[in-house]
Amino acid sequence: MFNTIKIAAKAAMFVGLLAVGVSSQTTSGTVNLSGAVSKFVEINSGGAVTLSGNSGGGVTTDGTVNNPLAVVVDLGELGPSNTSNFVTATVPLKLRSNAAYVLSLTASVSSTGSTANRITAADVGFGLGTVSRSGTGVNTSGSDTNATSGDPTLGANGSVNGTSGRYEYTAANSNLGSFSSATTALNGAFILNAVPRSNNNGLTVPAMFAVKPQFYEVGSTTVTATFTVTAP
Repeated sequence: MFNTIKIAAKAAMFVGLLAVGVSSQTTSGTVNLSGAVSKFVEINSGGAVTLSGNSGGGVTTDGTVNNPLAVVVDLGELGPSNTSNFVTATVPLKLRSNAAYVLSLTASVSSTGSTANRITAADVGFGLGTVSRSGTGVNTSGSDTNATSGDPTLGANGSVNGTSGRYEYTAANSNLGSFSSATTALNGAFILNAVPRSNNNGLTVPAMFAVKPQFYEVGSTTVTATFTVTAP
């Protein structure tokens, strides 16, 4: 009887020690993750086009905010029968980036005329207006440098040539003749802070194109302006 009790006690002690040993066992594993953030830049339409001073013509394909920029505008009559001071098309642009950006412009102007009196690239005024950084998630403290002279219709940006009598845009980067190859129009700091892609805010700036009606050679003119934004 005594031996039976003694064996049972030893068995119970062994089981208890075994239970303690099992409960103290630990194990671990490691997961390593990696990723990267690339430079990102984007240009879209900032909204509807404004056309003023035109005689005939109109906006054929308007801009739609946050959609790809693909605007088509008919400036209408650009000869002396149009008595407006200027025919002006204002095209809002919207830029977005997570890095410093450069906005450049490449423009071409072709006319059916064959003489020096035809409309040339120098006769199409160009400039970027006031830059706006506003809205949730926008880097509002970032700075931007406008390489154009602003609104091309301002008196400081052009005048009548005293010798030829032709109106000329004379300020720096104030006409499309300055953009026959890719040329910087605007550059600045990153535009958006850490927000989701679904945040539609960004930097907005109006691009202005202007022609002063004159006694140009009879014919038609085609202007193509291509904006490109990069993150150097």
